[in-house]
Amino acid sequence: MKNSTVRSSKSKIQNNFLARWKRQIGYAWHNVFNNFYQHILASLLTIFVIAISIALPTIGYLLWKNANEAAQQWYPTPNLTIYISKTLTPEQTTDLITKFKTYSEVDKVDYLSRDETKEEFITWSGFGNALDLLDDNPLPAVAIIIPKDEAKQTTILHQLQIEFLKLDGVDDVRLDDSWFTRLIALTDMVKSIVWIISIFMIIAVSLVIGNSIRLNIFARRQTIVVMQLIGATEGFILRPFLYNGIFIGLVSAILALILSEVFILQIDAIILNVSDVFGTIFTIKGLVWDECILIILFSMIIGWLSALITTKRYLNITG
Repeated sequence: MKNSTVRSSKSKIQNNFLARWKRQIGYAWHNVFNNFYQHILASLLTIFVIAISIALPTIGYLLWKNANEAAQQWYPTPNLTIYISKTLTPEQTTDLITKFKTYSEVDKVDYLSRDETKEEFITWSGFGNALDLLDDNPLPAVAIIIPKDEAKQTTILHQLQIEFLKLDGVDDVRLDDSWFTRLIALTDMVKSIVWIISIFMIIAVSLVIGNSIRLNIFARRQTIVVMQLIGATEGFILRPFLYNGIFIGLVSAILALILSEVFILQIDAIILNVSDVFGTIFTIKGLVWDECILIILFSMIIGWLSALITTKRYLNITG
């Protein structure tokens, strides 16, 4: 009998706690929506400003991501072109090609014999008649070294170039990595710019949300003082303002994602025209679901932190 009484009292306490917690949550959200409707123009203006601040680094990230994909599609892999000595016998040439394949940085070796290089030269240059006037084929055999993904770095490729030049039977090694170096520098520059813009935009979003919460606090300062006098807890006073920061971050992030998608749709036709010039098909890609969720969660966290710092600061001053 006593155990059943204890269990019933515990269940009543838990039910009362849940009911009280739900009422407090409902009261906080009611205050958020009520404040939004009362100051709808100012609230919409604040949300729109924050949405633009979030959309700018988002668009920068999209440009950087699509630039990397376009670079991988439009530009070939940086290769090492090895010119083999014409004095080597076929057996010595085969041994040299086998030696190239033993390097851990090498993924594949494409070999072109002297006759094949002559055919390639005639096809691309159009000087076939001039070569026919010569008694001997002046072109050497060529080995094209395709490096592995982890070896596609300027320092590693230059080190391979030096090592291949030391091998007997190698006349010259060419590495045309000027475009590769420029491309890496360009993408790194875009990435750095996006990071800098993102940091400034995060600060701007925090300041705008904090200022909006501060104005809301000053508009309700008399109510806050009364709540403090009658014994309201700090959490009860903080909750509506924290939820307001979360709400502003959520709506602003969704609007920023919409603006980013509109941007993608607008420039998609331009990108198609550019890709036609390069002789390939490339469609700019937007954000995927996990990226959208990450942006929304990050914006909500910024809104919550900004509201917490602003409200705590005010309560410390008034307390």
